[in-house]
Amino acid sequence: MEYIKQLKHIRNGQISPVYFIYGTQAFIIEEMVQEIISNALSKEDQEMNVQRFRLADTPLQFIIEEAETLPFFASKKVVIVYDFYLATSQKNDSAIEHQVETLEPYLKQPLPETILLFIAPYEKLDERKKVTKQLKSNATVVQASELSDQETLKWIKEQADELGIDVPDPVKRRLIDLAGTNLLQLRSELVKCQLYSGVGGEVTMEAVEQLVAKTLEQSIFDLIEWSMGGNITAAIELYKEMVQRKEEPLMILAMLVRQLRIYLHVKELKQRSYSEKQMAGMLKLHPYVVKLAARMVTRFEEKKLKSSIVAAADTDYAIKTGRQDKELAVELFIIKLGSLSAKSYT
Repeated sequence: MEYIKQLKHIRNGQISPVYFIYGTQAFIIEEMVQEIISNALSKEDQEMNVQRFRLADTPLQFIIEEAETLPFFASKKVVIVYDFYLATSQKNDSAIEHQVETLEPYLKQPLPETILLFIAPYEKLDERKKVTKQLKSNATVVQASELSDQETLKWIKEQADELGIDVPDPVKRRLIDLAGTNLLQLRSELVKCQLYSGVGGEVTMEAVEQLVAKTLEQSIFDLIEWSMGGNITAAIELYKEMVQRKEEPLMILAMLVRQLRIYLHVKELKQRSYSEKQMAGMLKLHPYVVKLAARMVTRFEEKKLKSSIVAAADTDYAIKTGRQDKELAVELFIIKLGSLSAKSYT
C-alpha cells in the first residue's frame, strides 16, 4: 500500500520536495495533504506558508514562481496545486495559458524550502504526455486509487488502532459489506463505532448492523439475494425502505440490471477459469465487488440471470411508455425475480 508507506515517511520527517498525487480516493488525497502540512509546518507557520492554487484559475508558471519564493519567516512552505489536469486527457474550458516548459527545470532542481504538491483527482493519466513522464520521474508519486480487499482490511485496522478501538476481522468484512470501499465513508462509520463502543472498546457485529447505514450498492446486492433466494417479503420491505429514503425507482432498476450483468459476466468468466483478479481487471471492477459476485453466482443459473435481464428491459419499457407506474413496476419486477429463480429450466 504505497500511500501508507509514504505516510510513515512523512511522519518520520522524510518529506519529499515534490509530490504527485493522483486517483479518485478523496480520503487518501486529503490525508496526504494534511499530514504533509502538519509535519512540515507548525500551526503558527501554516497560515502564511500554505499556498493553494487551482490549475484552472492560475497559470502554471505563476505557481512555479511561487514555489521558487522563500517561505515567510519559516523553514518550510507548502504549495498545493489542485485539479492538475495537464497530466491527463481531461478537457478544460479555462482560458488560462500554461507555460508547461517551466515545470521541468524546477522538478530537476526544486527549492529545498518548498514542498510542492500536484494533485490530479482523476482515475487515469495520459502516459503519453511529457509532463506526466516528468512528474513520474522526478516527483514522489502517490496513487490515491481504490484499495484491494486485503489492503482495505489492513487500512481499517490502522484506522481502528488510531481511534483506539478493536474491530475483529469478521466485523471488518461486514463493515465493508454495508459501507462499501469508499475510504471517506468507512472512516465516518468507524468514528460512529468509536463513539458507540468507546475508546478501548471492541466493535461487535451487532453494533455495526445497528450503526452502519447500507450503501445503495449493498441494498441492491441484498435485493437480488433475497428476491432470487425466495425471500420476497424481505426484498419488498427493503425496496419500500429505499423508496422512502427517496431513492429513484428507475435508478434502483438500473442498479439491479447492472448487478445482474456483473453476475452474468462473472459466472461466464468463472466457467472459463479466470481468477478473480483477472476478472476485476477485465470488467474494470473493484476486486471486492468481484469477490462478492463470485460467491453469489454459484446460486444462480446462467439462464435465470439472462431471463432476469430481459425482464428488467421489459419493465423499463413499460415505465418509459407510460404503461406502468414506475414504483409499482419495479416492485413487480422484484417479485418476478423470485418467480424466475424458482422456475426450472430443461
